[in-house]
Amino acid sequence: MNRRFSVPRSARRAISVCAFLVQMGSAVLLASGPASAAYQVVTVTNGGTIDGYVTLSGTVPTGATLKVTKNQDVCGSTIADPTYSVGRAGGLQNVIVYLKGITSGKAAPDATPSLVDVHCMTSPRVQGAMVGEQVRISSNDTILHNAHAVHAESNATIYNIALPFQGVSVIKPLPGSPGLIKIKCDAQEWMHAWIMELDHPYYATTDADGHFLIKDVPPGSYTLVAWHEAAGETFEPVVVAAGATATSMMSLTADNRVPRRE
Repeated sequence: MNRRFSVPRSARRAISVCAFLVQMGSAVLLASGPASAAYQVVTVTNGGTIDGYVTLSGTVPTGATLKVTKNQDVCGSTIADPTYSVGRAGGLQNVIVYLKGITSGKAAPDATPSLVDVHCMTSPRVQGAMVGEQVRISSNDTILHNAHAVHAESNATIYNIALPFQGVSVIKPLPGSPGLIKIKCDAQEWMHAWIMELDHPYYATTDADGHFLIKDVPPGSYTLVAWHEAAGETFEPVVVAAGATATSMMSLTADNRVPRRE
């Protein structure tokens, strides 16, 4: 004669919970996938250098100005628009240039990234930073500004701090993952700057003539990326040999859809 064994209700509940947790754990593992390799700081011996320029092609906007809508006693009635700052031979300033996908190399720079409000503009216009760094934000103006940092892709707020008087200075941490950050001022809406946060320190910002220099690069083949707030992004392969200098000439095209602000 067959006997039927009944499982107590409490045991059935425990079995159901365990099964649910196993399923959830499996789902998490499947969703997360393999972890990406974190950047590793190593001693770079006989590293190479990338020496290059970024130029602007197309019809270059000239003479554009920003309309000042408030605090004209401090800011003036107009401010030169720095979106397209072009120097000798068409070199484009304020382009962030960086290596894509590098997984090991030199340590982060010692200098703390900074943003300063001067004469109703935020400087520098664009800069790179490494995950885990902090940024110093200050104002040299006598009027109220604020630093409203957002994720550029989603516009989600990272933090929003007041800069109410001349000489105020605060230090804030950068987000814990790479991404493009826009810092805007809600009090003076024409003011903004950009931080390209990366998981490595191989980046540079072009100078007034579009020149950039990236040093201590481990020998290898890489993708070099150039990003500009209005002209967009371009990239090219670059091969860096031990102790040698690789040259780069990159070009971006002016986006004439960007409105000229009078």
